[in-house]
Amino acid sequence: MKKVLAAGLAAVMVLSMAGCGGKTAGEPAKEAKGESKKLTIWVEKVFSDDANTAMEERIKEFSQEKGIDVDYEFIAATDFMTKLNAAIEAGNNVPDITTSAVTKVLNYYPNIPYTDVSGIVKEVNDSRAYFPSIYEGTKIDEKHYFVPFTSSSCMMFIRKEKLEEKGITKIPETWDELFDVATQISDPDNGFYGLGVGCGPTDEDGENIFRNIMWNEGTYLFDKDGNVTVDNPKTIELLQKYKDLYDGGVIPQAATTWDPGGNNSTYLMQESAIVFNAPTLYNALKSDEANKELLENTEVVSLPGGSDNNVTLGFVTGFSIMNTCKNVDEATELIKYMMDKTWYDKYVEITAPVFAPLFEDLKGQGIWAEGVNAQVVNYAENASGYYGYPVESLKGRAVAAKHYFTFPVAEMMNKVATNTLSPEDAVKDAAKKIADVQETVK
Repeated sequence: MKKVLAAGLAAVMVLSMAGCGGKTAGEPAKEAKGESKKLTIWVEKVFSDDANTAMEERIKEFSQEKGIDVDYEFIAATDFMTKLNAAIEAGNNVPDITTSAVTKVLNYYPNIPYTDVSGIVKEVNDSRAYFPSIYEGTKIDEKHYFVPFTSSSCMMFIRKEKLEEKGITKIPETWDELFDVATQISDPDNGFYGLGVGCGPTDEDGENIFRNIMWNEGTYLFDKDGNVTVDNPKTIELLQKYKDLYDGGVIPQAATTWDPGGNNSTYLMQESAIVFNAPTLYNALKSDEANKELLENTEVVSLPGGSDNNVTLGFVTGFSIMNTCKNVDEATELIKYMMDKTWYDKYVEITAPVFAPLFEDLKGQGIWAEGVNAQVVNYAENASGYYGYPVESLKGRAVAAKHYFTFPVAEMMNKVATNTLSPEDAVKDAAKKIADVQETVK
């Protein structure tokens, strides 16, 4: 963990150490009267070293400018929750501020260790309007437990030259159009497939995109009150459609074994024409000269809509204040410092297109006006969906979040594609398993 000392305090400590020989490394400093307050912040590392450096420098600037000592640590995403869980369970070394998201908050239900920061979010929104999808979609039981900061996305990557070869001049805008286009451009006899959507046991990308398709076509795992509604004709119809595409050679046969990297690989191998992925795939295409031609033939757009709506799944992250924080005013001040317009706008440009800005005034402006950057903003603007959408109750949201990590939708898809269960039996099986999870959440 790195420590930033406020400038004034640092000078006092230098003089003090000169007079008494300093303190032993690791020895806790004694609080002096009038000594500045302290904060600890844990930040989840992002994909960009430049972005991590910019965040670190911002924390240092805050400490120097405000006279508040800040201990900070950047933690890999794979280790973040393990470390935080251990600190909370032990009741020691819990940070004051952490990177957070809806699923992280709900992970702790019913003992949520985060402070309600709705007042901060409202203040930010009043001074600079969030997209309504962001402001409303990050609420949990009408409260904000983190201040929204950035949003990732799931974009559609499509081989536009394959469409042109078939005389298709329009990028599909609905799921029905997409399924039709994918069928037309497939050539399974030569190892080329129109649609790369997997359903392996841990295929998070396949899980997420099929949830999105379900929502857009008006079918859900839960209703607003938390009742299980997956067993309905529309879900059965969509599962049958997936099986028809799989059996018809539109989806690679290996898709039933994919992990979350399967759709990346099938696209980079030029095996599939259409996949859905975070813009990190765009960066992979752009950074490798071997992919130059593939990148030139790739169109990156936001997701199609359905017959019912065009809601997309939100991947918003932000900053939470832990309920053990003793210096809430200072923590609030640090979070607001991160939301400063001038600095924020520069930061999100560093992360483009993987992360999108969350504010209405950036839509269509600067680098966000065209190309893939404009598309990720469009995605964020519609990202009001969440795991369990549209369930509204806190307990219902918790059930949905805990159930998500069993990848229930991918399991339905897999069992249908592999002829393990019929679509009708697959939805009944899923409904039973959701009910089992509900029993564990009190």
